[in-house]
Amino acid sequence: MKYISNGRGEIPLISLIALLSVSLVVNLPGLAVSPMLGKVADIFPHASQLEVQLLTLLPNLVIIPMILISGKITTVRNQTVVLAIGLAIFLLSGILYLSADTMPMLVGLGALLGVGCGLVVPIAAGQLSEYFYGAQNAKVLGFKSGTSNGIVILATIFVGWAADISWHTAFCVYLVPVIPLMLLPFMTNTFLRKHIRVQGEERHRLPDPGTPEAQAHRCRFAHPLLTLAGVIGLYIALTATSMVFTYYLPFTMKHYGFTASQVGLATAMFYLTAMLGGFGLTPYIRAVGRLGLYVCIIIMVAGLLTLGVFHTMPAYVTGVLLIGLGYGFFQPIIYDKTTQIAPTKALSTKYFSYTLAGNYVALSVIPVIVEFFQRIFDNHTADFPYYLSASILGVIFLIGFVKRHSFVWLTGDDKPCTPPRKQQ
Repeated sequence: MKYISNGRGEIPLISLIALLSVSLVVNLPGLAVSPMLGKVADIFPHASQLEVQLLTLLPNLVIIPMILISGKITTVRNQTVVLAIGLAIFLLSGILYLSADTMPMLVGLGALLGVGCGLVVPIAAGQLSEYFYGAQNAKVLGFKSGTSNGIVILATIFVGWAADISWHTAFCVYLVPVIPLMLLPFMTNTFLRKHIRVQGEERHRLPDPGTPEAQAHRCRFAHPLLTLAGVIGLYIALTATSMVFTYYLPFTMKHYGFTASQVGLATAMFYLTAMLGGFGLTPYIRAVGRLGLYVCIIIMVAGLLTLGVFHTMPAYVTGVLLIGLGYGFFQPIIYDKTTQIAPTKALSTKYFSYTLAGNYVALSVIPVIVEFFQRIFDNHTADFPYYLSASILGVIFLIGFVKRHSFVWLTGDDKPCTPPRKQQ
């Protein structure tokens, strides 16, 4: 059996593959079918734009409370059971989608899909963080981000192609949970306890409050949940502004005469560069250092402005590529910050449940935010969402400049702190 380093020992390669396979499903709800929204609007002509967008919006709304529930009920002992239940529900909804033929049925299945995905999402990140340490942890979290975005490349291209033939066939993308279900035996606690090679302290031992490691953590994060709230706030803001195209690009491109398959191709470019960003996180941080998040924002603003100004296929592809690149870099940075904030490995899944709930909050509020500002500015043009998001990112950039010394904004910040001296 082949082994790889986990930062404090070795873990079977097949277990890493199994753990990463869980990430294949976390980005699929809603996002995978966004290229066919224009097609669905034609199939159900009496449905409003909001009703059509519920196909992507409702799963994300349901995922939010389910992520928090998963983080609450999941322990080191039962996480495989919770994971298996979530994957099974996800797969069941995918099967039922293939025979759904009314808008209420599609919306209802979206809720069921959200239940299954919500149970899986925090475990996908928490398990990796539990078994990897230091630089290896940041690296595999980049792989996780790359894997979750990479599968959507294939899914969006397939959906765009299938939507021109049969809209039911497009929902086959929701059958992907079959893969992690088949690999489930290689990520169980029993298998890992038997095959993992651990060096140093035990994985699940709570740190002694008197150890230097525990003192350094308390010194750096006197209020870990408050620090985590800052990280989550930044994650919500960057996700909402960068992902606005997933809701509006299908309608924008349809407005300018493009087909569903072209929308699928353009959307897939986002996940291509997001995947490359995740797998290339380590060299990216090495190149830009502590400016990582600022560079991400600049890249995403350039992409959003490209979508708003130019209306050719090369321009759409370029704009989406830039947005995806920025998103691909910043997402694993946020994941790594969450790992650093968590006081113990045993609490990683719980802390990830808070962070990842923020991700789906962002995905859920995008239409609400855009509609709110459309009414304020009385601007309902096809390009307005991209200009709005670019402007919001500009404000966030300025806030980041003011808060540039905080942990939330620094990338690769491993500066040690000196614990308070004991009183004599």
